[in-house]
Amino acid sequence: MTTQAEELLGARVTGADHKVVGTVEQVFRDDVDGTPAWARVRAGKTGRFVPLGNSQFTRDGLSVPFDSEKIMSGPDIAAERHMSAAQAEELSRYYGLTVPAQTGRQDQLQQQQQQQQLQQQDQRGQLRDEWLTRSEERIDVGTETLETGRVRLHKYVDTEPVEQAVHVYHEEYDVERIPITAEERLRGVIEESEMEVILHEERAVLRKEAVPVERVRLVTKRVDEDRTVRDEIRRERIEIEPDQQLSGIGRSRDQRGR
Repeated sequence: MTTQAEELLGARVTGADHKVVGTVEQVFRDDVDGTPAWARVRAGKTGRFVPLGNSQFTRDGLSVPFDSEKIMSGPDIAAERHMSAAQAEELSRYYGLTVPAQTGRQDQLQQQQQQQQLQQQDQRGQLRDEWLTRSEERIDVGTETLETGRVRLHKYVDTEPVEQAVHVYHEEYDVERIPITAEERLRGVIEESEMEVILHEERAVLRKEAVPVERVRLVTKRVDEDRTVRDEIRRERIEIEPDQQLSGIGRSRDQRGR
């Protein structure tokens, strides 16, 4: 897999059974060629490792040729920033990968280191009689991308009282009295009768409806900044220690020794 480790971080991991396992939390490189070899998948509160050798990375995420149950049943490896050879061998045996090939690569790396040490020893032996080699450490600062936290949006329902003035009316009854004229007095009849009126009033009627007012979502933005990295490096220093009896004889012009 030639994909960069930074591209894999946060990718969705899907097993061979087309089930989503989780997202890539961290990528571990091979000790020999430095290519991405293992990915730790975060599934809820647990983390499991998947091999990247036969995996495929697309726009939809990382597709692993193992089903989700196989991945979630894998060994619980406690690796922080570097995976040891024993941990890589344990994972390779679990997934049925070729362990001897990996072991051979480790042996090849060890042999190269031993050859370099032997060459350095030979060079030191040849120059021991004539020269002193002064060495110093150099610092190489790199960067890595890690998950620092998660932010979620949660929608709640709050209830609050509201007041609004509404203009309404209601009817009341009143009694009107009008004197009888002279003509009406001549036709008077004594009998029982009644009159009825209907009173009305307006009342406020409430209706509720849900109205969308805005859209809210979470987005990430990249903030570039400069940070100062502090550490200590070792540097060899060569000083001239003259013999006390011959301190004034044969003094070299260059006594810096650095």
